[in-house]
Amino acid sequence: MSRSLRLRPEFEITLRGPGEALLANMRDRLDAPDCALTGQVRKGHAFLGIPDGRRGLLSPHLNLECVDGDDCKVVRGRFSPSPNVWTGFMALFFFIGMLGLAGLIYGLAQMTVDGPLWPMLAAPAAIALNAFIYGAAFIGQGLTSHEMFELRAFVEFAVRETAKD
Repeated sequence: MSRSLRLRPEFEITLRGPGEALLANMRDRLDAPDCALTGQVRKGHAFLGIPDGRRGLLSPHLNLECVDGDDCKVVRGRFSPSPNVWTGFMALFFFIGMLGLAGLIYGLAQMTVDGPLWPMLAAPAAIALNAFIYGAAFIGQGLTSHEMFELRAFVEFAVRETAKD
């Protein structure tokens, strides 16, 4: 994983063999009855997650994509929360941002007619709330770091196993 702060952490793995062999290996491992993860493998893509019995609200999903065309030499992975959580997170960001913008515009309109300026306080309040929500996302990543490690270890093991063949 990269060391920079990202809402959806990413990583890249350079492969020694073809990417389709890696994806086939992952498909076989996911189909095994003793596999601790769930997922799907499609042409050039894989989606990994935590099984329903262990999944929490903040549990991550890992999306993998083979890049560099048909002869895939790099796998790019991106961690993200479930689509419902991500959509709610972005909607909350947008809603608070729009409230701040509306307060700022209303306050500026009040300034032109010598009205009260307190509605303009909505802008810094919205920035502070969005900063808090942004920080909470990293707290969520910390709380689910063991699950992110488990997903990444699954991929790393499959890469090593495929390189041996």
